[in-house]
Amino acid sequence: MKLDTLTLLVERDAIHAFVDGLWSDGPFRRSHREGGLIHRVVERFAQVPRLFYEPSDTAIEWTHFSAWWGAILLCDYDNPVIRDLRYLHEMYHAATIPHVAGMNTATMAQRNFHNEREASTFTEIAIYLEFPELRALSFDHPIFADRVVFPTGDLTRPDPVLVERWHTERGKVFQELLYFRLQAVLAAPGEFDPNDPQIVWLRRYADQGPAWAQVWDQRHGEVDAAMVELRAASRRDGRQAAAEAWLAWLTSPQVMTDGVPFRAEAARFRTTFDALLAAYDNAMQAVDQVAVRHSAG
Repeated sequence: MKLDTLTLLVERDAIHAFVDGLWSDGPFRRSHREGGLIHRVVERFAQVPRLFYEPSDTAIEWTHFSAWWGAILLCDYDNPVIRDLRYLHEMYHAATIPHVAGMNTATMAQRNFHNEREASTFTEIAIYLEFPELRALSFDHPIFADRVVFPTGDLTRPDPVLVERWHTERGKVFQELLYFRLQAVLAAPGEFDPNDPQIVWLRRYADQGPAWAQVWDQRHGEVDAAMVELRAASRRDGRQAAAEAWLAWLTSPQVMTDGVPFRAEAARFRTTFDALLAAYDNAMQAVDQVAVRHSAG
């Protein structure tokens, strides 16, 4: 987290304006400006002050889940639509994760598992029902969403019944998509193809989640307490004072080491993530596909 790149955004309008500048010129920007689904997500995201930053150690900060403490890592991809999806995913996390002080590790883990499943279902599957044209602009390789949103294999023709239901019974369809995805994550041996790269990618969550919870066993309470206080202080003291106190906590010596908040936790989780990523890369290579990576910088 490069301190000279921090952008602290206090008021709702400032957050909306900054996020508008992040989107590529496409469906997300139009939806944001027209008051559509993307605008509603950003409005929830803007309920408290937020922070955007460039990493000081990309290798460990890329997988650090800073959205949990309200900070969004600035990034880039060769394909700007994939960058849009990354930003939407992180902001959806920050907008929807509930902060409760005093949770034990088991409760925290269940909270985070559920939030991850919702954020992934939203940005990996449901988003293509809201914006079917997005699919042809995003990934060059097959993705899990294709199986339910584009069942004919034609990425310009989403399932018309599912699209209609998404607009008329959104909550129920979202839950159906969540469990469609979850059954791949939790499938027993023999219920999935171990050489299917999209299933391999999803199933990494079965190991990644518990590993992440173990990494944070001793310190997760600090994050939730700080975020509960940010929410309370924004009402009690005003957003500016609350934002300044929150940033002072995040950049304090007890939290930040060599430019990275919770550096030890970041490094420990990256080791686990790399092992899971290697299994996915191997599965992709086996079917002559190439995984998307963020641009170096």
